[in-house]
Amino acid sequence: MPAPEVSSPVPAVVLGRGLRRGLRSALARLSEQRDRINDLNVFPVPDGDTGTNMHLTLQAALAEAESLGPDPEAGEVAAAVAHGALMGARGNSGVILSQILRGVAEGLRGKAEIGAGELAASLKEGSAAAYRAVKRPVEGTILSVVRDAAEAASAAADTGASLAGALQASATEAWDAVERSRSQLEVLRRAGVVDAGGFGAAVILTALAEEISGSGSPQEPEVAFPGRDGRRQGVLAVSAPDQGFGYCTEFSLVGSELGALEVRQRLGGEEDEDDSALVVGDPGLLHVHIHTAEPWQLLTRAAELGRIERLKVEDMTRQHQEARARAGSTPEARVGTRGVVVVAPGFGFHQLLLGLGAAAVVEGGQGRNPAIEELLRAIGEARCAEVLLLPNNPNLLLAAEQAARVSRSQVALVPSRNLPQGIAALLAFDPEVGLEVNRKRMQRAMAGVHCIEVTTAVRPSQYPGGAIARGDTIAVVDGEVAAAGSEPGEVVVAALQGLGGERLEVVTIYRGAGVEAAASRRLELAIKGRFSELEVESHDGGQALYPFIISAE
Repeated sequence: MPAPEVSSPVPAVVLGRGLRRGLRSALARLSEQRDRINDLNVFPVPDGDTGTNMHLTLQAALAEAESLGPDPEAGEVAAAVAHGALMGARGNSGVILSQILRGVAEGLRGKAEIGAGELAASLKEGSAAAYRAVKRPVEGTILSVVRDAAEAASAAADTGASLAGALQASATEAWDAVERSRSQLEVLRRAGVVDAGGFGAAVILTALAEEISGSGSPQEPEVAFPGRDGRRQGVLAVSAPDQGFGYCTEFSLVGSELGALEVRQRLGGEEDEDDSALVVGDPGLLHVHIHTAEPWQLLTRAAELGRIERLKVEDMTRQHQEARARAGSTPEARVGTRGVVVVAPGFGFHQLLLGLGAAAVVEGGQGRNPAIEELLRAIGEARCAEVLLLPNNPNLLLAAEQAARVSRSQVALVPSRNLPQGIAALLAFDPEVGLEVNRKRMQRAMAGVHCIEVTTAVRPSQYPGGAIARGDTIAVVDGEVAAAGSEPGEVVVAALQGLGGERLEVVTIYRGAGVEAAASRRLELAIKGRFSELEVESHDGGQALYPFIISAE
């Protein structure tokens, strides 16, 4: 059993275990402030997730450090934190935080302990690394907050301040820089808030200062909660453009021999104009974060450079709308007795599911499995005493089971494996009957539903029906490749024939983001041309990755 970690009130230096203890406090403080930071989030996109992304990134970073032994050196802890943050980075703010931590680790390389000088030097390295990662750095953001905090720590160390003094100076200056962000960015001034990422960085530095030095908390700026005082503030003061905000697309690129800058250049396209485009890491393992209107095209280009892992695609327009709804809600919002929480990708699916009676929808799908924390948050937002949870993905079943066990609400898992099953289950939901009756009824409704996912092959391969060429259209039926060809109509017809198309009654087409209604109509005609008795419907799903998701019953 490791020895207990006992802190000194005002240590002259901090060892690895002290740094790790400080990061635990920082994570706890960030968790407390997460929703507040989300409410402040209006730049670069008002999608209300900066607090969540920073919290999840630091959580992944600390988890890596916790795997070290009981007495690691400070440099070892910093290196583990940097690696964990890179692997777990979420969103623009999370990726930038990962680069700050990477720079700090570089500044502490080989260091057994941290004094005032080491603190100042590592914060400067962290600031420089974050600035290098961003194509067009903007003042009044987390970048300038961390830079000013690093300069304050350096100035304090140069005058002979102790570690405690340098930490206190750094945290105090961070809050001053957060307050200055109001006047540095017009979007913040109009929204009446400070920068969310900078606020999160100041929270982390303050927690470190309190835990490591034993000092009191520097003064936080007075920041109104958006919408709580009758004025339109924060996300309530920002409207989405006509074309929407696009999709936040993130993934790890594994096995590429290219460096970060060259990968960003090779991805090309509209990403060249995206100020939030970030490619960080080293050849062989890169983290990519890009805002784009066409994630499927970006992913096709990326697949030519390496293997895509940890994929996450989020509709920022939907996130903005949900953030506005949260900011404008009141504690008096009605609490229901029984409701359904559903996992689904794309704005169209979200609108459809909410229209069918879902109490809350969580963004998720193939390649983007929401964390247990996100499921629990959605269960809470449903504001129901009893919840039926539809994961709609086999890879999410274990996380959904865990969320059901630890939730404060009474949660019953309905193990839907795809969206068509989930929609069928939701249609069978009856809020007037009990939880277990609903669970059994919804599972029966799923039994006769098949899911066809239509996508494009990114590399040659084989399936039981023969060879698949790169660029072929393929149909995946209930998780297995069932047909391939040159054109969606013929491929979907072949997949329906494999299901015994003549015995089917209803086919529903959900078109993906960027797919024109005309393409959906052509697919309808191809299906009707082969199965004239089938009832065929079409809806906007808005999902990434799959141009079409089709339900067959």
